[in-house]
Amino acid sequence: MKKTSAIIFCLLQLLLFVTSASALSPEITNGLNYLTSIQNPDGSWGSEITDTESLPSTVSVIETLQILDQTALSNYSNALSWLQSQGIDTSDFLSKRIHALSVPGTDDDLLLSYLDALIYAWGGYADYETNNLDTALALQALKQINYSDQETVSYALGYLVSTQNPDGGWGFYQDDDSNVYMTAIVLQTFIQFNDIYDLQSEIDSATAYLLTKQNPDGGFGSSPSTIYETALPLISLIDSGQGSAVQIQNAINYLLSTQLPNGSWEDDPYSTALALGALSNVKPNLSISYSDIAFSNPTPTVGETITLTATIHNEGPAQADNVLIYFYDDDPSTGGIFIGETSIPSISAYSSSPASISWTIPTASARTIFVKVDSTGSIDELDEADNITSKNLTSATLPDLSVTSADITFSPLAPMPGEQVSIIATVRNTGETAANTVLTTN
Repeated sequence: MKKTSAIIFCLLQLLLFVTSASALSPEITNGLNYLTSIQNPDGSWGSEITDTESLPSTVSVIETLQILDQTALSNYSNALSWLQSQGIDTSDFLSKRIHALSVPGTDDDLLLSYLDALIYAWGGYADYETNNLDTALALQALKQINYSDQETVSYALGYLVSTQNPDGGWGFYQDDDSNVYMTAIVLQTFIQFNDIYDLQSEIDSATAYLLTKQNPDGGFGSSPSTIYETALPLISLIDSGQGSAVQIQNAINYLLSTQLPNGSWEDDPYSTALALGALSNVKPNLSISYSDIAFSNPTPTVGETITLTATIHNEGPAQADNVLIYFYDDDPSTGGIFIGETSIPSISAYSSSPASISWTIPTASARTIFVKVDSTGSIDELDEADNITSKNLTSATLPDLSVTSADITFSPLAPMPGEQVSIIATVRNTGETAANTVLTTN
């Protein structure tokens, strides 16, 4: 009876999982099914004999479940409980554990105590034993919890800048030879802080190094390619917006082609988690900026019908389908008037497409035209923050011709009978648009 109940419980868990993952691609769903099927009874993944394999594997799966928004699963909560039960007196993979635990709702003080336990190893402190891996992951954890002490953050970033090799890559410690794994992790850290600190030069050098390590099969690493050395650079290249469409697509194809029929990569939870994390970034990224809006007549008049055109870009590595574009007269968030909508059937990865509608100018005034892409959020994108922009448009009144008695004069003012008289009329245009070929009659 107990065995039957356990089977029913497992089936229910699998049903819940399949339902929550139904919106994901088949490759990701199959990979997640593999991970849930091999989770250890204690909530971990990997070897049940030693934690040497369990810690990195479990941390990687936890992070992947976070990325894929699968945190409602009992698999996730069980894994998190297992990870939290690993005392900080066990220093193995402590920085990776800190990074996995730095999620919204986590006790920040607990995380900081973990970081203090790692004080000897990361570049937030002046110590000869610091290393790049712990420093990078500690910084990512601090970023996740919005750590306020920028002096510590700046010191740690400066340490990583100082340990970047001339070839653009990083090793595990200062003066260590560059490798793909370490370079991808530090690059991901710099991307997260580039909006606060100017790290673009270091990012450019790191991506250039990584691209030299892409093999003919599309994967990354010292030949032959490996799953983990391909997954991490792919994530960083997509997030940094660097690398050509061909280079990124080749890396995606390598990961897709190496997935096994059981949904795993190399029958290994660590490799599978990293591959799933990378493939979760294979999304479109729709964007529009000020320069992408054009008007068929930039100085229209009241009642005139003009064409509003918006060029929509897809800066992500996946095609976007059924892209809806909305046009507004003024900011829609503050009551702007809806002008109209149109759609683009599809926009391929790393390409763009124009969308246009006609609009009849209702009144004469200075106005701002807003264009919003996918306002309902129906398309899963890498970044939703660049989907709206605006451009100013000034519409003018029609010509307004007028003449009054004061505008009419005669020459001469007192003509004699039979004398020719010139009648001079001043015609005024009080409108905002020029009047051409104006005819007058006496």
